Amino acid sequence: MSAATSQLQSLLPRESLLWIFAAQLVVLLPHTMHLPIWLLGAWAVAVYWRLEVFRGRRETPGRLAKLVAVSLVVAGLVLTYRRWFALEPMVALLAVSFTLKNIELVSRRDALLSLMLAYFLAATLFVFEQTIPYALYGIVCVVIITAALVAQQGRGSARPGRALGLSTKLLAQSVPVMLVLFVVIPRLGPLWAVPQNTKAASTGISDSMSPGDFSELSKSDKPALRISFDGALPPPEQRYWRGLVYTHFDGRRWSEPGAADGYPRWGRGRSNRRPFGDTSGDDRALPAVGPRYRYQIIQEASHNPWLFALARPNSETRGVRETGDDTLVYRTPVGTRLAYDVRSWPRESVGEGEVLSGSEQRRHLQLPASGNPRARAWAKARFEEGMDGEAISGALLSLYNRNFTYTLKPPALGADTVDEFLFTTRQGFCEHFASSYVFTMRAAGVPARVVAGYQGGEWVDQQGYLLVRQYDAHAWAEIWLPGRGWVRVDPTASVAPERIRDGLQSAAAEEFMQDAFLPLHKIAFVTRLRLQWDMINYRWYQTVVSFDNERQEGILRRLLGEISPLRMALFMGVPMVAALLLLLLWLKLSGRGPSLPVASRLYLRFCRRMARAGLPRNPGEAPGDYARRIERELPRLGPMAVRITRAYEKAAYGSDMLAEKQLRRLVRGFWPLRHTRQAQAQT
Repeated sequence: MSAATSQLQSLLPRESLLWIFAAQLVVLLPHTMHLPIWLLGAWAVAVYWRLEVFRGRRETPGRLAKLVAVSLVVAGLVLTYRRWFALEPMVALLAVSFTLKNIELVSRRDALLSLMLAYFLAATLFVFEQTIPYALYGIVCVVIITAALVAQQGRGSARPGRALGLSTKLLAQSVPVMLVLFVVIPRLGPLWAVPQNTKAASTGISDSMSPGDFSELSKSDKPALRISFDGALPPPEQRYWRGLVYTHFDGRRWSEPGAADGYPRWGRGRSNRRPFGDTSGDDRALPAVGPRYRYQIIQEASHNPWLFALARPNSETRGVRETGDDTLVYRTPVGTRLAYDVRSWPRESVGEGEVLSGSEQRRHLQLPASGNPRARAWAKARFEEGMDGEAISGALLSLYNRNFTYTLKPPALGADTVDEFLFTTRQGFCEHFASSYVFTMRAAGVPARVVAGYQGGEWVDQQGYLLVRQYDAHAWAEIWLPGRGWVRVDPTASVAPERIRDGLQSAAAEEFMQDAFLPLHKIAFVTRLRLQWDMINYRWYQTVVSFDNERQEGILRRLLGEISPLRMALFMGVPMVAALLLLLLWLKLSGRGPSLPVASRLYLRFCRRMARAGLPRNPGEAPGDYARRIERELPRLGPMAVRITRAYEKAAYGSDMLAEKQLRRLVRGFWPLRHTRQAQAQT
């Protein structure tokens, strides 16, 4: 077996191996952000072993060694991932096979198989991210993998300049075909579906809220939503992007009781019975006409299933459903950017007569058995004065307006969080106001709930969309009023109305992003630059990433007028035939055939210069005979002609790379016409 292995190793020279390892490293590096870092270490060990085999210091691993290696990496995957049927374990398994292939990388067939796996692994990058930097890096990966394929052809193909040059040329020639296929090929869903980002940390708004959570989000200026409108734009005081409804309070934390599978118990109500993807038969009383908003939201990855929209949302995007709590959820956690279309109706346009069931009333009046006695006493006193829900709400909002301060750095609260906030500290962020308001309204017998989402956003006029960032995270309240249903009440607006009208940066200018390591938001040039980059990202997602069947059909109808098999065939076939005919015509007119080896091209250049000097090469004349004729007829040029001819013969027939470099240098400095004129001038 050792002798056979040594024979096969001769098929993979050192340059070919190095190209393969370079392609593998380039593909594996970005995966370390999603996959366990030990995979890169396993790859390094496999590459080291293969290089040692090449140097003759070790033998190619036998069956037992291969079995041990496979067992170790499989054990590593089992210990790393508890859930196998998910995206990361599947990609990790592909990376493992890609890595282990190095220990038996001995023939050209093995090299081609390894590079094909590299193409697949490079494609999986876009399952995790579809951003512009990833796209550019993916192009670099494809260029290097293709260069590694070119390097396997031998005869100097492994030289970096030649391999990368040919790779770039091949990929550039494929760009027109790629664009045609991008526009024409139908958008198909995945042939399989696996959960994504099983271990990714959640970002943005979580499924519970306690004092201090939203003030932490105020420290992040990362984009959360990008919203474009088809028609009217809601005024700033109506831009409440609701995502979660909290109804359960344990004395400190608001949450929604979780189901057995760990997902919040959203969706009390009729619409929750619809299966995912079913957009027909919406039985809610949504008006066919009247005030409404149509818009598309591009949501950043949050690794949570809840989505964000205005009140009374209705979406026909596949995989999106509405809940009885007036919110939207997606069928899986949002692991990458997600675009979905929404229609929303203001509550006052949706008709009256809604009734709160007994179970729903109990759920929205739930409070702990004890705690916060002063807030309970205040609420009971207002109730005993004969105030209805609307009057109690007005009295509480007046209390906020007179005595409270809006701050991003509120003091810490003890066990009775509501009492301490209402009667002692009186300083807080949005979650403090929303939490204390809902608690007090419930204590007064008024059904109430906390709503979490985002409020406001920055209008980007150049591209026509609303940019909502993480620091726009907000919490507000809703109370149930007979005859009106759920009514939004934002206690924060009573204390800091500029927060609702102009945004967080205006409401808390001195504290805004104060803890940032680099206060880039204060540098106007950097702010404009970041906004320009966000516009580029928005256009990239709109044009490329979210190019779906509907947009594809619209482009084809504009180009073809009518989509039919015949027109599609003509649309694809005519340009290809025309391009082929133009290529053949150009080759015929230019007299160029297949590309010649470098040595032959250099020697032909030498022959053309000799022809201009008055001594052309005869048809069928051998290079040696031609050199001797030059010696006889032009003695001054004879020695150089002989040196060029000898270098050419070594490079062309002996594959001597040093001779090829020498030939290039000699031809570059050989100008026979100049020597001839100098000789005539001397005579």
